[in-house]
Amino acid sequence: MDQTIEVRKSVPVIANVDVLVVGAGISGCVAAVAAGRGGAKTLLVDRFGRPGGNMGPALIGGAPNLELPDVYAKAGLPGIPGEFVRRCEEYCQAQLLNHYFRDSEVISYVWFKMMEENGVQFMGNTFASDPIMDGNTVKGLLVESKSGTQAILAKVVIDATGDADVAARAGAPTDNGNGLFSPGLYLAFGNVDLDRFEQEVMQKPPDDSALRWAEELHPVAQRRLHLIAPLVPYYKAAWESGEYRFLIEVDGRWAMLLDHGLFRSVVGWQYVPDPLRKGRYGLIGAMVGVHGPLDKQDLPTSGSAALMNKLETRARTFIFETSLFMKRRLPGFEESYLHFVSPLFHARGGRAIISECPLTQQDVEQSPRKDDVVLVILKRGGERLGHGYPLDVTGAEVFGYPPLPSFDFPYRQLLPLKIDGLLATGRSAIVQPPAMRNRWMMLMMGQSAGAAAALAAKHGVTPRRLDVAELQRVLHHQYHVPLGDAARLKELGLA
Repeated sequence: MDQTIEVRKSVPVIANVDVLVVGAGISGCVAAVAAGRGGAKTLLVDRFGRPGGNMGPALIGGAPNLELPDVYAKAGLPGIPGEFVRRCEEYCQAQLLNHYFRDSEVISYVWFKMMEENGVQFMGNTFASDPIMDGNTVKGLLVESKSGTQAILAKVVIDATGDADVAARAGAPTDNGNGLFSPGLYLAFGNVDLDRFEQEVMQKPPDDSALRWAEELHPVAQRRLHLIAPLVPYYKAAWESGEYRFLIEVDGRWAMLLDHGLFRSVVGWQYVPDPLRKGRYGLIGAMVGVHGPLDKQDLPTSGSAALMNKLETRARTFIFETSLFMKRRLPGFEESYLHFVSPLFHARGGRAIISECPLTQQDVEQSPRKDDVVLVILKRGGERLGHGYPLDVTGAEVFGYPPLPSFDFPYRQLLPLKIDGLLATGRSAIVQPPAMRNRWMMLMMGQSAGAAAALAAKHGVTPRRLDVAELQRVLHHQYHVPLGDAARLKELGLA
């Protein structure tokens, strides 16, 4: 429809803060806490009534070890991220994220407490609308809730929406992230006979003819075959009878399936058993993943409400149909039911800012040092930025480990082009998420953004004009973020 209307109305200002964080996923939460701890009057808004994002209400928790490099696995994450993990594990009495249903509530509670302790106001059940602009500078945000349209003024705004929603509406250049966009939904089945499922499905010898069938059926099935292999014989029988399709296409451009197969517990890693299991029957988790665009066109992704609505609607009906198939066909699922489906659709890739200094494949391969470094990321040899899992940030000397190849994560990665008064963190800041998607990286990125926002507000400057050396001093001395070895620290004026 081409019709447009113009709406003008007076909007009440409900808050005037130093730092406004939009989005209460883990990167937004740690950014808000860091800003509050830095002395800034801070407000965090989110569409959900509880914080935590994927690790909280969405239950897309990630790996129990947060995919930490050995250095952090032994010494712990520095600063606020490490404090968050330690406090969660005190309540869990176990490693964080080895049981999503238990840990999800713990995560939200700990964020609530850390916000309270650091003077951060949380405004849940509130949707971000248009940024308030003065030329090319963001000065606040319009929000929508049951109270109607309201305005929040802020010296600095942090876009932690996951899709660069604030940046895009402010007019910042963005990238759709095509080829790296793979939204999905976490789900879990209840009352599964775990022993029978393990013995008759997961431990069953592979059916080579069924695997060849799946390989030839669809390129996405071929790519995910190593994860779905135990289910393929059951998929093949149902496909050939016409009762169920384990892989469906939407508009001929998007392919949808349980792209991680079935887990052995509620945790999204097939090797993790259920630590809370008490009997024979229990919970099994899975994830629906969307892959595409199959025609490789540069299409809108998470920035398109119409597309996201279409994909989510089909994903939710597909999940229910899958639960019926499992109950009919899969050993151990005879008495099962659909226990849970995440309220949050979308977790990987999508729209992000085009930053002032975007990380490139050349950065990964050649490891140039950047004067505005706020994180040092260790990488595995031979991996590409778009598809690898670089390990992390450390000053090897600080922890006594041998140095590993690394590349600098620059402060300018958090700054959108053309628009001032705005920082981005988490997925909103990264066009190449598979290389930067690990939970610990989101936490560390948020800490940098929050500390920067507090300093900018304190000095009355925009984030682009912030003295990065002062930010580095805060990160290194207050939060113990390693920014390099002794020689590098001396170069940065930190030794």
